[in-house]
Amino acid sequence: MAQEDLTARTPTPTRPVPALMRTTQLLAALLAPAMACAQADKTPKWRIDPYTKNDPALMTKAGYVSFGPFRFGNLADKPVTSDKIDAVFEFVPILWTETTHFRIGTNLTAYAVPEEAETKAKLRKELEELAKVLPGINPKTRRLDPWLRAHLTAYRMEKLYAETSELFGVKDADFPTDPGKVVANGGVRYMGYGPYFGMKDKYLVLVFDKEGSYRQYMKTFIGRDSSMPQRWHFVESSSILFTCACEDDVRPLKHDTALHCALAFNVSQNLMDGFRYYAYDLPVWMREAFGHWNCRRVDTKWPNFDQNEGSTADMKLIDKWEPYCRNLVSSNGKFAPFAEAYTWRDFGNITFNDHVAVWSRMDWLMSQGPEKWRKFLFLVKGRVTKDWGPDQSDLVGATRDALQQAYGLSILDFDRKWAEWVKATYPAQ
Repeated sequence: MAQEDLTARTPTPTRPVPALMRTTQLLAALLAPAMACAQADKTPKWRIDPYTKNDPALMTKAGYVSFGPFRFGNLADKPVTSDKIDAVFEFVPILWTETTHFRIGTNLTAYAVPEEAETKAKLRKELEELAKVLPGINPKTRRLDPWLRAHLTAYRMEKLYAETSELFGVKDADFPTDPGKVVANGGVRYMGYGPYFGMKDKYLVLVFDKEGSYRQYMKTFIGRDSSMPQRWHFVESSSILFTCACEDDVRPLKHDTALHCALAFNVSQNLMDGFRYYAYDLPVWMREAFGHWNCRRVDTKWPNFDQNEGSTADMKLIDKWEPYCRNLVSSNGKFAPFAEAYTWRDFGNITFNDHVAVWSRMDWLMSQGPEKWRKFLFLVKGRVTKDWGPDQSDLVGATRDALQQAYGLSILDFDRKWAEWVKATYPAQ
């Protein structure tokens, strides 16, 4: 290795550095780390939230864990992450948000707030709530930018989770954080395998604007070529997804309230499916009725319906279900009696009248107080064997017994008492 002869070097005379140059050099030294970080940070401008500026403190205040990347289900036994999805959709901007209980992706365009008074009032109320935790939000805005729509989606999902927790009579601390410890409350009550209503991982929501992008996601990451909205259980990661496209020939979701209703209908079912772990399917009437009940609490003009891949749901754009239902029971209209409805195992043969009837039956059960509903739910959902394994045996019989124990109802007497309540409660028109 060559050595340098320092003694032979001719010293270079020094001279004072001008003050302006010293200041410039100092600023350069101070800015060097920031410039290096800026160069290292390849976050596109459209991924910078204009409200939190991606500032960790502001994100935490607003209830966000991260803006990605994070795990988002799996493909077979291999985990899928949000950045892997991004790699497939190079020209489809997806905004990722992670909250306490959800991981959400939204590919939504800007939305002009319509003139209709009901929609304006609804959005203003929601934006006023968001403005408490997110700086720079104008509740009276006439335009929802893509990031504001992402924030609204996250806000609505966490609100639904909180409302469902209250309805079910549970809190986060009731669920195990260790999958190996599935028995809570002193070893007397099974609560699932994880902290998210009993699921090990968070609930997932992914909304696309265009049908083509949605179908590409379905084919690539679900293994299905479908344009229909999808609820999907990722068994390996123990998470449940709802995904859809706003562009839909049958039920377009371009209107903000229409999208909100679709999320309420489907995600509420996912929450009930995941409650105390998703080990078996609940009775069809119960899932569909719970979805309708939550959807109609948002708005009555945007109904949603489940259907099988091979059959189209019997859908009608009738928003006043209360008088319609009263007319059904008063005139002995055609719908399945509860003795038949509670045995359904798929959505294929449910008529529109049946949808209205099961929603109203759920409405009636809810009206009798949360204690009875919670007792009924715990007797039907999260059933386990003596060894604390999932028990899906004779679910029809379990539903019958749960109604008797929680409500004092027999299957044969169900419709008579329900019809009496409908006639006394719902308006004639």
